[in-house]
Formats: sequence, C-alpha cells, structure tokens
Amino acid sequence: MTDQYSMLFSPVEIGPVAVRNRIYHAPVTTNFVDRETGFPGDSMVDYYVERAKGGVGLIIQGAVDVAPESDFWPVPHTRMHDEAIVPHLRRITAGVHQHGARIFIEIFHIGQASNTRTHGAPAHAPSGIPSLVAGATPKCMEREDIEGAVRSFGLAVTHAVAAGYDGVELHATHGYLLEEFLSPFYNKRSDEYGGTLENRMRFLLQVIDCCREAAGQRIALGIRLVGDELLPGGLTLEDTTRIAARIAESGKIDFVDVDIGSHQNYHVTMSPMYGAPGFNLPCAAAIREAVDPLPVLCAPGRLVDPGAAERILRDGHADLIGLGRTLISDPQWPLKVREGRPDDIRQCVFCNQYTMGNLYKGLPVSCIQNPAVGREGIWGSGSLRAAPASRKVVVVGGGPAGMEVARLARLRGHRVTLVERHKEVGGQVLLAAALPRRSEMEGVVRWLGLQLARSGVEVVLGTEVTPALLQSLEPDVVVVATGASFDGSGISGVTSQPIAGSDLPGVTLTPEMVLRGEGTLGPSIVIADSQGDVVAPALAELLAGRGSRVTIVTSFPMVGPKLAEEMNLPYVYSKLYELGVTMVPNAWVTEIRSGSVHVCNLYAPHQVQQVAADTVVVVTMRRPHQDLYSALKGTIRELHRVGDCVAPGDIGTAMLSAHKLGRDL
Repeated sequence: MTDQYSMLFSPVEIGPVAVRNRIYHAPVTTNFVDRETGFPGDSMVDYYVERAKGGVGLIIQGAVDVAPESDFWPVPHTRMHDEAIVPHLRRITAGVHQHGARIFIEIFHIGQASNTRTHGAPAHAPSGIPSLVAGATPKCMEREDIEGAVRSFGLAVTHAVAAGYDGVELHATHGYLLEEFLSPFYNKRSDEYGGTLENRMRFLLQVIDCCREAAGQRIALGIRLVGDELLPGGLTLEDTTRIAARIAESGKIDFVDVDIGSHQNYHVTMSPMYGAPGFNLPCAAAIREAVDPLPVLCAPGRLVDPGAAERILRDGHADLIGLGRTLISDPQWPLKVREGRPDDIRQCVFCNQYTMGNLYKGLPVSCIQNPAVGREGIWGSGSLRAAPASRKVVVVGGGPAGMEVARLARLRGHRVTLVERHKEVGGQVLLAAALPRRSEMEGVVRWLGLQLARSGVEVVLGTEVTPALLQSLEPDVVVVATGASFDGSGISGVTSQPIAGSDLPGVTLTPEMVLRGEGTLGPSIVIADSQGDVVAPALAELLAGRGSRVTIVTSFPMVGPKLAEEMNLPYVYSKLYELGVTMVPNAWVTEIRSGSVHVCNLYAPHQVQQVAADTVVVVTMRRPHQDLYSALKGTIRELHRVGDCVAPGDIGTAMLSAHKLGRDL
C-alpha cells in the first residue's frame, strides 16, 4: 500500500473498540432472514463473512427490530427482542471476527411505518400522523408504551452483547421511531415528550441511558442520526447539530453516524445514478464539529472512488467512510484498494434494481453485476475451482452474459474465444448507457472487458458467426449468447396480437433504432410502453429534449411503475414534466396510422382518442436471437445458450444464468 490511501487504512478507535481501518460497511437491509422464525439464515452469515474477508474494518449489520410491533412489511421481521436469536447472531459475529473485522449491529423500532396487518396491533408513534409507507394511522403512544419501548431497546442491547457484537448503533433516521420523537414533523405531543427540542429529545435520551446500562463499557454505543429530514417543518441541520451536541455531552455514546432523509425522500437517501454523489457529507461535516472529539461515521452517498474517500478523511469531514451498495457490488473493494488495484474494482452503477428493487418485493438483496450476492456460501471468494480438463470454448455474443461466461470459463482454465459481430463488446448495455443520465451503466461491461483482457480471453470483433465458421474453429464447447431485441410489432402482455399498422414503413421504430440513429423521427412522437421500466420514460426524455412533442401511452396505472421501487421516479418524472411530456396511463395503442394513432382506455374500451404521431416507438416484447442456436443444435458436441437469447430478461438475470454456466463448464 502506498501513502496515497494512508488515512483510509489507518486504524481508529471507537470507544473501547479498535478498528483496523476507516472503511465500514454501512448498515443495509438484506432480507436474508427466515420469515417464519425471524432469525438470520446461512446467507446472512456468508454475506457478512465475505465482506470481512474483503478487508473492511467495520461492519454495521443492517437494522433489526427491538419489539414485536416493529414490523416493516415486506421486509422480514428480525426478532432482536427474542433471546432465541442470540446463537444465530453468534455465527455472524464469530465469522466476521475470524477475518479481523469488527461488527456492530443497528437496532430500531419502525414506529409509524409498522405493518398492522401481520401482528394484529396498531403501529406506535409519538403522534397520530398517517404513515405514507404503511398506509395507516398509528396509535399515539401512551406512557406505558414509551416505557415499554425504552426497555425493548435495552433488551436488544443485552442480546447484542450476548451474541458477541462489538457495538450497537441506534437507528434515529429515515423516519423510524427515534427520529419521529425528535421531529416536529411527526411529533405533535403536548406532554413532556413533545413541544420543545429538550422535550422531543427525552425519549431518545432515555433509550440511550437504558442501552448504556445494558452495554456497560464492554462495547461501543452510538447513534445513526438524521442530519436533515428534508421535510417541510421537519428537522434541519441546525436542529440536528444541537441534538448531536447534547447527546455527546451526555458522555454515554461513542460515535455518531450521520445520514439524511426520512420515508418521504428515500430517493435521496438511496440515491440512484440520477442523484449527485456525496449527499450526506455537508451534514456529517457540520455535526463532526459539534461532537468533536467523538468519531463521526458517514456513508457519503454513491461513493466508489477510493481517492474521494481519502480526501473526505483528510479534509476532516468524517472519521470513517461507509460503503453500502459499493460493497454489495464488490466485497473486495478494500482489499483491491490496499493492494493498489483500484481499477480492478467492480464499481456499483447505482441502478438500484436488485437492491431497493428487490427489497420492496420482499426478495433477498442482490446485484445485477455480482450474482454471488446472497450465494457467498457457494460462490464466494476462493470457491472457483479449475476445470478437470482444459477445453476450447467459443462464446458467440459479447453482451454481459457472453462476457461473464467467457470470464469464468477462462478463470477455470479453459481456452476461450469470444466472437462479437459488432465492433465493440457490450451488447444492450451500451444502448442502456446511451439513455439520458444513465451513462454509468457502461461500467458493467467496462469491468467485464477489463477482466477478459487480463485473463487472456481472445476477443474477436466485427465478425458474424456462422455454422461454417464455428466448425473451422473446432471448439469443444460452444456457448450462444446472442441476446434479444425489441421486435416493434406491439405484441405484449396487453394483447398477443401485433398493433394494427405497426408494419407501416417509416413510422414504427424500436428503442434500438432510436438509439442507433436509424430511421427518421417526426416532430410528434408516441411511445407505446408495456414494460413499465426506465426505457420508455428515458426515451421520452431524450426525444423531448431534442424538441419533439412526446406522448407516452402505457398499459400500467402510471408511467414507469418500476421507477418507484428503484428510487428513480422523482428524478425522471421531474424531467418529463419539465419537458412537457404527456403521459397517458391505463391505455393502449390499438391502431397506427400515417400521422396519428388510436388510443383506447383499457378499462373503458369505448373511450378512444386520436393522438397525433409522425413516429411511434414501440417498447413492448423482445424476441430472442436464436437462429444460430437452432442451426447449431445437433451439430456441435456440446452446445449451450445463455442470457436473453433463451428468454429476454434484465442484465441481472442474464448475468446470473451466465455465471452459473461459467462455473459448470
């Protein structure tokens, strides 16, 4: 390691805990919990052990529930209030400690966002302010509820000590109970727990007292504090610096972890690629001054560059640097930086597809680039074994699936040639990266391309593969990864028939044609979308930005429903409204004519409107490119196909199938 990252890899003390470097895994919810028992499973153990092996100094395990009524559906309820969880947690702490890292656990009470349907009791909150998340009004907590909640936090700390954690973090941000009592937005009480800032802090200080008594001086105790709620009438940075200073003066906490935002603005706290990096830093820097000399932890937000992390530390904005999605994408980020290999990092592109997108479906968190996430027990570092014999493998297609198969096959000792008909690898990812404000997507194939070059995969570009060409290469194995394309007919889940008039020459285009500059775009454009993802709204932004009048017709109740779960919606919608894009939900294009389209309401089919359209961009089904596979079947000794040419999906599904095949060849 050079002096370039000397601060990043310097040790630090957090209360009684010595940490080997200043990189910590920020608390993230993984959903690696058994829904029936509320206990962590093997996947969670393996996940955190993998990050410890990757060189991180500290792990803060994602938030666990301190009380039965704290239940945030669809996230599995983690029963920190049940003593039976302790042996399950010991497996995590023991595994992490074995690899030299420290581990804290974050504890919280969901508060007003608790789901009332599963535990048969109302959500608890300081006041009866309706929850946007739970869709219900919580119970205004009575004194006995408050006292019970305080005891619940203390019991959770007792269980954390028994499980071998090095520290506990109290979660007082993102709209949960501790923040709710602090916040004038949520707290409308008129008793000793509401009104003045001193009163609103009372519950938190009682929780800290109880937790410190339970922890003693054996472990670190700290708080994850909201820096700014970003809510009208909510906590501001001026308020939170005062709160932080008061907590520090108590002498009962060892660190402050700074984050921003509440439930209403998760698109900021879990910012996708549309958001600016470093959004947590201004608050962290201000609070650090208020609590000095307590160490301040901060996940800056969308940080991937180790040089930026070092500068933050040198400039005194924080004492430890948190990484969340960055360590999901590449658990070995610290190790690679320390070894002088930062360009070898698989950089997160902050698409949020398999992080937040999975979280709100109740699915385990994963990564579109790293299929090993959640499968570290079988696919983690050191698990790849050499093939019994080296064979000649030819991969046809240079999209992400083909590149991933080629990468793993080469690492297992096979002689690999990848053939791509275009003049560069990347496939559909390159087109995705050409959409407005989504250039970071290119990072997916940039990393794969670097790995192919370093491992010695022969890459042949600008070559159309035919059965004759393959025969001349004399392969032992052929993998077809030729992808898929939008077909432009309008066949979709709405109707299994083509849209009438979709074959009009010069009128209908596919997304690929638009992005490659093929075809002529008229001044009035209709985009017919049955996918519900970012493609149609991003195309609308592109075309409206060029001056066209754009209308999106979608079969969904809103344009781009998947934008919401991936935290993209506020960024995309604000731009669409700014550009004057017209959005027509609950509808479908029934006929395309020269100069117009007919649009019907799906729930009132007799309501048909005519919309001006010189050009129609059809974002519906994609067809797999399987002609080559069909031609080869029965003529090649060992033939496989993988990715979208089997069944069109997203980058993550293509990478997962490719990763599995690459390990099995």
